Amino acid sequence: MEKKIRKVLILGGSSDIGIEIIRNYLENGYLVYGHYNSNIKPLSKLQKNHKNLFLFKFNFLKSEKEIYKFLNKKKLQECDVFINASAYIKSIDYENVNTKVLFDSFKVNLLPNIILTQKLGKLMLKKKWGRIVNLGSIGVKFGGGYHNYPYSLMKHALEFFPKITRNWVKDNVLVNTVRIGATQTKLHQKLPKKNLFDRAKLIPLKRMATPKEIADYIFFLGSEKNTYITHQVLSIAGGE
Repeated sequence: MEKKIRKVLILGGSSDIGIEIIRNYLENGYLVYGHYNSNIKPLSKLQKNHKNLFLFKFNFLKSEKEIYKFLNKKKLQECDVFINASAYIKSIDYENVNTKVLFDSFKVNLLPNIILTQKLGKLMLKKKWGRIVNLGSIGVKFGGGYHNYPYSLMKHALEFFPKITRNWVKDNVLVNTVRIGATQTKLHQKLPKKNLFDRAKLIPLKRMATPKEIADYIFFLGSEKNTYITHQVLSIAGGE
């Protein structure tokens, strides 16, 4: 019998980690729907070599009506795996945070997770199989950074699993959140080298993760390889 080709939806697919996640799924025979807002170039290169990669551009800072319209696309509703890697960081500290920044962070970092977990979860139940993985942040463990309170707050909310989702486990629908530690992404590499060195010293393993390392763990949790882990907040942070 021919093996079923599973479909995976990856939000935030144009980040360094997102690209590696997409690459992993493609190389393992999945059909991938990759969402991006900018940085299309590396995704276009991947698409040239993989006919199973379909790209969707969307900015979640649009209106609520437009967000629902995008997330209701029929193709996105067919997915067996949902990887929520969307990330929006607005540099602002707790003392100066305002409702505009909070709402914007909510619309990108949390709202798509809520809507798609509702919608895809029901369809996964009918198929008796599904995997949902949310990308959180190790910063939540320490109260976030001084200048990214809205981002950290929304990432913390991704660690809350609605009680109803525990009923999904018997139908092989598994939901997890990972706390991503400091990783060698372009965002971090723009910082002064001294900062990176000092940051790495705080990690028990004494180095930052690579995007591929993170992607490998995400793939494990969001694939057939994961047969027993669900409703856990797992740190991929070198011991922090």
